[in-house]
Amino acid sequence: MPALKPRNPHRNAPEYADRVNLIKKIKIGKEWRFAPVVPEANGRLKDKVRVNGQVEVHLEGSYFIEWWVSGRRFRETTTREDAIECARHKTVELRAIRAGLIASPEPQPEAEAKTLIGDAIDDYLKYVKMQRKSRTFLTYRYTLDVLLRASYKRKYVEDATRQDAIDFMTYCYEQGLGARTVYDKVVTVLQLFKRHGREKLLEKGDWPSYVDTIRPIYEPEELTAMFKVATEDEADMLKFILGSGFRDQEIRYVEYLDLDSNHDLVRVTAKKEWDFTPKNWEERVVPLPHVLVERLKKRKERKKARPHDLIFGNTRGNPDSEMDMVVKRVAQRAGLNCGRCVTEHGNKCAEGPYCMNFFLHKFRHTFATNHLRDGVDIRTVQAWLGHRDIKSTMVYLKGIRSKDAAHKVNSGELATLVA
Repeated sequence: MPALKPRNPHRNAPEYADRVNLIKKIKIGKEWRFAPVVPEANGRLKDKVRVNGQVEVHLEGSYFIEWWVSGRRFRETTTREDAIECARHKTVELRAIRAGLIASPEPQPEAEAKTLIGDAIDDYLKYVKMQRKSRTFLTYRYTLDVLLRASYKRKYVEDATRQDAIDFMTYCYEQGLGARTVYDKVVTVLQLFKRHGREKLLEKGDWPSYVDTIRPIYEPEELTAMFKVATEDEADMLKFILGSGFRDQEIRYVEYLDLDSNHDLVRVTAKKEWDFTPKNWEERVVPLPHVLVERLKKRKERKKARPHDLIFGNTRGNPDSEMDMVVKRVAQRAGLNCGRCVTEHGNKCAEGPYCMNFFLHKFRHTFATNHLRDGVDIRTVQAWLGHRDIKSTMVYLKGIRSKDAAHKVNSGELATLVA
């Protein structure tokens, strides 16, 4: 009685002795699945597979040979160039085993499909676009879609090694990026590798070394000079940024409804109508000086604003994307430009409001540093800033010059000796 033929789920795939099938793992929609390969008339393969009875071309994915032994299915990865030859060799091997000419090898577990580096990048960027801020997505897209694609020489993301990560760093340096920027981009690349099982690729000494600078803050005389020349509306905005420590995006979307004048608080809340969500997806509450709350109440009356109006919207009541230029214009008007710096676009601060020493986020640095200097504990400041990691808040400790320390320096013996 002839032996029963094993069940074959890929009836349209090329078969060798009815035992070996040639298949490809392809992406259909959001899922990966196996499909039988359809060869050309001359026997060559050109990425054609059969899906639901229809022949389709799928450039993505990996080739496999598939066979059955005693009711168990086995698969082995191969390449398009070697696929047919691998299937033929496996057929010969299986015939020899069946004829008793050679012993059956120990069955190997079914091989895991690998992911092309391009597919891995595309999938991860799609995830980032849905889950992160648009600014974060743009940063990740440049890191992965431009830098990593150009530097990564392997076919599959699962094959990443320590040397690949080092080569990526080298390529970044060759593009003129600084060590601090390269550090951040390496973190992004390693996140991608980790999603595909490649962890702890770099050793401690591999990481880029950079100087962790003290965060710049505005000195009291600079703030006084800016407030003196600012218009009433400009002063409202600058004093709010200083008093709240809000990020740029948070300032754009704060509404009068977010103010709690009874308790001198302001909230960072999501705004569905503006498609705004707080960083780290966490809403928070920040205390404001009472005088600042009173100033904002007067602004609301002056503007005849409604509760849901943006406090610092543009002339049309929409989020204002030019707030950083307000800071630079006020600084220039106050005569504070350094007169030496030039922007990446070639604008000289000696000729206009372009000084790189004056920018919006510097108010946030000033907020954090002054609260720590005045004795507010670091965990509280962390909550006010909306930092998920305490390390992000600790950087401001470097810039603290406490009043007690200043008194001791000026009253000590060294002050007398250097006088």
